[in-house]
Amino acid sequence: MHKKLSFLIIAFGIFIFTAAILHADNRKTVKTAPPVYPTIAAKMRIEGSVKLDATIDPDGSVSDVKVVSGHQLLAGAAVDAVKKWKYEPADAKSTQAVTVDFALAH
Repeated sequence: MHKKLSFLIIAFGIFIFTAAILHADNRKTVKTAPPVYPTIAAKMRIEGSVKLDATIDPDGSVSDVKVVSGHQLLAGAAVDAVKKWKYEPADAKSTQAVTVDFALAH
C-alpha cells in the first residue's frame, strides 16, 4: 500500500510539473505574419476563423501549432502563418490560444 501511495504522489507531482511548464499564457506578439489565403478557398468564397493552440518556446519562437477548430481548407494556411510568429521571451515554454481570421474583400 505504501508503494502505491508513493507512486501516486510522484505521478501527481510529475503531472503538476508538466502543467507548470506548458501553461496557458498571454504573451505578447513581437512579430506576426498574415496568412496566405488558399486559392481554392478563395475561389469557393470560404471565409471564417481558425482557432489554434500555439506552443511558444522561452525565446519566443513558435515550436508547434495544433488546430482546434476551423475550416479544413483554411487550417493549413493559418498554421503556416502562426509558425512564423514571434512572441516576447519568457522563463518557460507556454501554450496560447490563437485565432486567425480569413475574410474576402467584398
